[in-house]
Amino acid sequence: MAEAFDALLAAMRDELAALDSGDAGTIELATAAKLTALEGARAAGAVALDRLQEARALNALAATRTNMLLAGVDRRLAALTAADRRGGSICYGRDGRTLAAR
Repeated sequence: MAEAFDALLAAMRDELAALDSGDAGTIELATAAKLTALEGARAAGAVALDRLQEARALNALAATRTNMLLAGVDRRLAALTAADRRGGSICYGRDGRTLAAR
């Protein structure tokens, strides 16, 4: 029982390290490993409250880091969208469909 929860905590720490790396492939692998460890911990049964609080804190850190990564991606997409707006314009064809005029 404790071994399964230890494996979950280790997987959560690995996921945090993967989030810090910023590598999408590493993040995907770490998240999949965490989900597998979570299923094992669920099947193992109850654990002490302090261990659950540790897992909750690690999960909150992961959520915060994920939100920070998403904010960075959002800023980059906004910059690309702004740069694209300076390119061509959109006009409508005779059949009502949009065509990109460049």
